[in-house]
Amino acid sequence: MEQQLTRQEANNGKTIVRRSEEDILKHLDEQEKSGFTVKEYCELYEIVEQTFYSWLKKYRPKPEDEVKGFAPIEVVSPVVPVWPQLFAEVGNIKIYKEVPAEYLKSTHGYKSH
Repeated sequence: MEQQLTRQEANNGKTIVRRSEEDILKHLDEQEKSGFTVKEYCELYEIVEQTFYSWLKKYRPKPEDEVKGFAPIEVVSPVVPVWPQLFAEVGNIKIYKEVPAEYLKSTHGYKSH
């Protein structure tokens, strides 16, 4: 992999390597396709693992990171039928609302034989 690197010497004597956005994206793609873990890939290419994870966060946000705040919803009012809705039908009897079983057993309702 050809890299465009900028090297700087830090106060503590360590070398700071600056990579272009193009190189960072190439590393992210290569690691994903390589089958190596992030740790293995970073050791192979001498990349600080924390740096690699910061690249992932910056350039490959997770879907849940993209959505902020409330999700829009559409409120749909229930459809009210024009005609009374049939609740139950027993033989020739049609019931259009909930009726207690006691009522159906009483002399006012269904008579059993």
